[in-house]
Amino acid sequence: MLPKTKNWKQVKSQLRLPWAIIFLVLSFVCLLFWVFSGGNREDKLFYDEIALMELGEENAFIHSAYFFEDSKSLGKNAVAIVATMHRGAVTDLDEYRIKIVGTNSTKRLVTEAKLSTERDPDESCEYTTVLIQTNTLNSMSKLEIESRNGLVVLPIQTPKQESPKPVVFCIAPLFAAEQWQSFLMQLQVTKKFGAHLHVYMMTMVEYYYQMVRELGELGVISTQPWLSPKFSQVGKPFLEPNRNAELRNPAAAFTDCLLQYKEAAQFIGFMEIEDLLFPVNAQSYYEEFEREYENSLQISALYYQIMEQQSVKFSSPEQQSLGVLLSNAKSGEVFKHGRSVIRPERFNSTWTYFSTQAENQPVILSEEQEEPHYLNRKKILTNAVLRFKNLEYSNEELNATVIPMNPLSSDQQLLKEEHIKEIDEGIKETLLLPTLQEYVKRLPTEDYYSTKLRDCLEIQKHKKGQCVNTKHCNLPNNAKVPCRHSDGLYHSGRVMKPYTYHFVTEYYFTRNLGCYE
Repeated sequence: MLPKTKNWKQVKSQLRLPWAIIFLVLSFVCLLFWVFSGGNREDKLFYDEIALMELGEENAFIHSAYFFEDSKSLGKNAVAIVATMHRGAVTDLDEYRIKIVGTNSTKRLVTEAKLSTERDPDESCEYTTVLIQTNTLNSMSKLEIESRNGLVVLPIQTPKQESPKPVVFCIAPLFAAEQWQSFLMQLQVTKKFGAHLHVYMMTMVEYYYQMVRELGELGVISTQPWLSPKFSQVGKPFLEPNRNAELRNPAAAFTDCLLQYKEAAQFIGFMEIEDLLFPVNAQSYYEEFEREYENSLQISALYYQIMEQQSVKFSSPEQQSLGVLLSNAKSGEVFKHGRSVIRPERFNSTWTYFSTQAENQPVILSEEQEEPHYLNRKKILTNAVLRFKNLEYSNEELNATVIPMNPLSSDQQLLKEEHIKEIDEGIKETLLLPTLQEYVKRLPTEDYYSTKLRDCLEIQKHKKGQCVNTKHCNLPNNAKVPCRHSDGLYHSGRVMKPYTYHFVTEYYFTRNLGCYE
């Protein structure tokens, strides 16, 4: 039997000490788990909710991702991502949410992003334009988008801080473009009345492309390659996005343009290159748009109807004349949809013709207001966009014989005679620019692509349930009329559910793809 000593108690205490430390460490770990389990529960709830909305594995193409330090409508440290996404991956894209991860030099922040679609309510296209929007931390240097099982790093773009003019017209992507006469008219009309052109270029005949590119380098206009969605890596067979998105995806291009100029321009209009707008109610676009908005906070957009015009064009650069174009114009159909001109702080995204997201949005104008007002388009009844898409070549010597009238008013001229003379003089000056001479003399003198494309699209429009698209036009390239096609370095993130993300960097134009690829 061991003797009872004072030392025995001390030894016993030393034997218990490690177990006490272990107990304290385990208690601390449990405490940490308990403290942070609230966030884990929130994450689990988030993923459980969105998992119920997921239907399969599909693809999303990221066109651009902008970071705004401070935006009038998006707020501080805003992220806005323009994407083309397959609608079938989730039950409802407008209700679906994703996680965005922003990182700066000291922090990393995970936020939920809202998705909003812009598309024709009556269309049957499987791919649609989507704006992904959230707010993150300041001075963000790295942007990642999350799917269920991974992250993809996206290149960040900065929106413009200044605009060459207070009014910007965004021109839909030029596809198989050869009607250079329309470009010259658009260039000089918008210049005369105070708008800056931002032109998206997809596929164009060679010397038309070279002329537009050179004017972009001179700073006369802004140009930007617009690329078709392509997937370099996928997890399973997929629907080809360019056959299953509306036309050549003008809604995504227009949304990209809106975000670029959102904090720089006063007004932004969305046009085709063949659309001409004359400010019949003012001396400039800015004056007309200001007058039509009337300081109202309830107007989402000025909405101009589109009136088709048939007229002539000439193969000779020396014969180009707005006066002749207008004097020989004959009115055609009035289109179902119109064109929008907006204050950029009232739109965050847009469809081809108007924003389906901005319509009927509630607006509170004062604290005393009990019921909200709602944003709506203002239909312009005294003016219209004139579309000169169907121009026929003429060999006759034609002159400007009359000053055209506003098609919506029998007693109002479309524009003044001195304006026509100034615009025609501007066309001549442009064509005489020394750096353009090599291209001007080799511009197309007959139609090849545009007539075939127009006929193909017209047939599609009469098919019920058809996703009207240029990719459905199985048309041959013409070796005698070479084209430049936008291209770039395509990237695919890891295959993920519900979306694998794809994007492109290092844009350029190539002769190797033809006009229809």
